[in-house]
Amino acid sequence: MSFLTPLFLLGLAALAVPVLIHLTQRERTSVVAFPSLMFIKKIPYESVRRRRIRDWLLLALRAAALALIVAAFARPFVRGSTLAADASGAREIVLLLDRSYSLSADDTWTRTRQAAVNALGNVGPLDRVSLITFASTAELVLRSSADASRVTAAIETAQPSAGATRYAPALKLASSVLAESTLPQKQAILVSDFQRAGWQADEAFRLPAGSVFTPVVVEPTSGVNLSATPLAIQRVMEGAQSRVVVTAGVVNRSATTAASAKLDLEVDGRVVQSASVKVEPASSAATTFAPIAMPGTPTRVSSRLSADALAADNAFHAVVAPARPVTVALVGAANRAAADLYLTRALSIGDRPRFEVTTHQADALTADLLARTNVVILQDLPIGDALATRLQAFVEGGGGLVLALGSRVSVPDAPWWPAAIGGVDDRTRGAAAKLSGFDYGHVVFEPFRAPRSGDFSTTRVYGYRQLTARPGAVTLARFDGGSPALVDRSVGRGHVLMWATSLDLSWSDLALKPVYLPFVHQLVRYAAGYREDPGWLTVGQAIDAGDASAVVLSPSGQRWTPTEGTTATELTEAGFYDVRGAREGQTIRTVASNVELAESDVTPLDPAEVAAAVTGQPGGTPDAPTAVAIPDGVQEQAQRLWWYLLFAGILLLIAESWLARRLAPVRP
Repeated sequence: MSFLTPLFLLGLAALAVPVLIHLTQRERTSVVAFPSLMFIKKIPYESVRRRRIRDWLLLALRAAALALIVAAFARPFVRGSTLAADASGAREIVLLLDRSYSLSADDTWTRTRQAAVNALGNVGPLDRVSLITFASTAELVLRSSADASRVTAAIETAQPSAGATRYAPALKLASSVLAESTLPQKQAILVSDFQRAGWQADEAFRLPAGSVFTPVVVEPTSGVNLSATPLAIQRVMEGAQSRVVVTAGVVNRSATTAASAKLDLEVDGRVVQSASVKVEPASSAATTFAPIAMPGTPTRVSSRLSADALAADNAFHAVVAPARPVTVALVGAANRAAADLYLTRALSIGDRPRFEVTTHQADALTADLLARTNVVILQDLPIGDALATRLQAFVEGGGGLVLALGSRVSVPDAPWWPAAIGGVDDRTRGAAAKLSGFDYGHVVFEPFRAPRSGDFSTTRVYGYRQLTARPGAVTLARFDGGSPALVDRSVGRGHVLMWATSLDLSWSDLALKPVYLPFVHQLVRYAAGYREDPGWLTVGQAIDAGDASAVVLSPSGQRWTPTEGTTATELTEAGFYDVRGAREGQTIRTVASNVELAESDVTPLDPAEVAAAVTGQPGGTPDAPTAVAIPDGVQEQAQRLWWYLLFAGILLLIAESWLARRLAPVRP
């Protein structure tokens, strides 16, 4: 027997106190003065000192109670017992439990939880267990628990999520837990179906040196699994009414033919059309439903398959919102109507987004007109102080301003313009200027990054204005001489773009090139701050409520309110999320959320590949561990004898108190 804190044994000296109390007694003397002692009888003095102990049982109880309490605080443990005989020492075990939605098929989740419980069957009393559950993200549920029943209970209450498999977050979290442990042995147990889609070969992370990696493979279900693919939504015009044509797809992930899979089209939760599709193994099929009329408000549209082995991927959701056009005010001189025709025709083509173009003269740009406009395009027009003031307020409020410069343009000297306008560089008598130096990382030129996506090199520029970019402005393109061709600057919530040459045929032939139309569309989209609504998001992405007082209602009915400092929330379920305002029933926005379809592909990953990556050893097992001395603290913590001694001492004190009351003399 050894003690972790032996100095507490000095408290055993307190055992002598009850004995001394019983064996010794100091007599108090008090002198009383009397006037006469003649009438007082003389009695010889006898000593009343006690020299024997009468209540031996009471003394034994008190001494035993004190001895047990002192021994408890000394923290005893048995050195060299069978508990500490293992030379490899105690283990820090991290159990990683995959709860991605692919494990929710049929009885797979029941088998997954049972495999996790069985993996902890050989956990010893010295071992500590941490539980990490993961899908697209990882969560540390329990950390370094010595109570195996707590870990088992946490496993049995875990449920599969709507997320896809991502091994990296879980393994990195496990590595952190193992690295911080002081126990001599470390082990990571991964319980998963080991999907290939969730593993990235270039992920560089390792468990601490000497860690053991143990894979526990859960076999996927063998039933038929059909997955609903993203919806293709197209707007068509039938007479004067706009309708929507929905095409829904199905992919067969199993090895069995689906002869007649039922596919329903739901609008706002109501089935409006149904179709039957045949899908061969490892292939896909699609069906196009009849056009449907949509109201003028965002509408919930879903395609839903009949039940199969994996229900989580049987539906795909989207929000179909009315197309909102980008309003463009085209402003030029009174005699430039023919020149504006190129811009007007270019912007009249296309529906993503649709541009509504109106032409005006400068004096028509009133505050009321600007309030209804997204983008203003000025073509070679002098700008006075009054118009400049209105335009500045328009841009600061979120509008977009595009200036196509020419020989007659002039602007007041103000710091909010993106560039100072200089003289004209005339190339009519010599070689024409070329466009170069494009910033393909910017939104305006990003679509032209790929080969054969648009060629500006054949454009000939016969004249342009010399520009000097101001601080805070960004030059997006240049001429071959180095002068800026397109300069962008953020002003408030909007943008001002200066194009140093014309957008018609007066100074260049860009309007005759195939790249002209996509360039003008992209320029106006960026100036308007247009962002195409994808119609749906994926579980794991986040939505912005936009207001601290908003309430987000999940598909299962859970309510979430933004915490201080953020208005974003993560999508954790598949279905439709409602962002509601402070008023009851006021829906600000509806967001469709879908599972990641790659998770439906259960193509297996070789566990040995993961083991080699995280341990550096082919089998996931390091070299044989050397003998490690068990620290006294580890042995004492595992045995916990002091709890029993302290409890026994308290019981003896209770028994001693009861006995002392029974033996006390009865006084009248």
